[in-house]
Amino acid sequence: MTKMLFHTRSVVLTVLLSFVLSFIACGKEDKPGTDPGTDPGTPEQPEGSGGYLFAHTGTGKNYYKLFYAISRDGLSWTALKRGASPLSTYHGFPYIAQDAKGTYWLIGTSTGSLPHFPIVWWSDDMITWKHKDLPSSIMDLPAGYKNDTNSYGAMKLFFDPVSELFMISWHAGEKELSGNAWWESMRTFYILTKDFESFTPARRLFDFSGKDASMAQIDASVHYSDGKYYAVIKDERWPEHASTGKTVRIAVADALTGPYSDPGASLCPAWREAPTLVPSPEGDFWYLYVEDYRVHRYELYRSASLLNQSVWQKVDAFSPPPGDNCRHGCIIQVPEAVYKKLQEIYDK
Repeated sequence: MTKMLFHTRSVVLTVLLSFVLSFIACGKEDKPGTDPGTDPGTPEQPEGSGGYLFAHTGTGKNYYKLFYAISRDGLSWTALKRGASPLSTYHGFPYIAQDAKGTYWLIGTSTGSLPHFPIVWWSDDMITWKHKDLPSSIMDLPAGYKNDTNSYGAMKLFFDPVSELFMISWHAGEKELSGNAWWESMRTFYILTKDFESFTPARRLFDFSGKDASMAQIDASVHYSDGKYYAVIKDERWPEHASTGKTVRIAVADALTGPYSDPGASLCPAWREAPTLVPSPEGDFWYLYVEDYRVHRYELYRSASLLNQSVWQKVDAFSPPPGDNCRHGCIIQVPEAVYKKLQEIYDK
């Protein structure tokens, strides 16, 4: 009888312990729309599955220079080449696109006397680059607007998998304005090319309405997913002029050049810019990286949907590249072969 009673109690305790452990595990589940805290819900990618490359500029004398960092999971980053530039002749705000053949393309500008001219770079591995000078005339704007010919409005490069066209986008303000008024006149322009030989004329990309009809726009980049185009844009108005001022927002279209919807809600607090958007390692979230340019530091937000714009949550586990050399960049996914080669060449 004593042995039977002991066995019964052991079974009961085992069941209770299993229930408690299951309850604790369920409590830790991180669902879209909840605060992820320090648990991003996406485990680090195992070796062999590739990772991410962060191409960015630096601060002070390193502004406009190119720097690299890599990450397996998009959360913890390692600066490559001990923080030195992998392409010393690059000047600009790096933004990389990959075409259908797997070639990587990078847009920048010349240095020296103004006006600068655009330069396009291309590479198979993002280590050995070739480049081609482009005529500054391809950036000529419609009447009434003027370019900042030092950087041409932080140019972005996008390869459209549907049309197989490249889009170069940038921002420019009205000719007769200066200071804050010039910044609040910023609009997004674009040109298209298939071969970097011939280009369409520069046109306005967005035509927003209502309270966003006068929305100033900078740092707009285009992304394609599931048959739709998503433009990630900084609302360049001042917060006292618009509740969404100095935040990042998304507009959506069915075609590369629009028409785009009026942008949705703010995805992050004010005083953020230089957004870059990529899928998480498992593909269950979108990662949005933005720079808090008051302190020159990147932050990470995530959402399970690009359409439901009210559920973006800050990821506290994010750790950007060390030091202060991390401004205005882009993050792209890379396959294992490219990731390993970057490690072998630069992680020394």
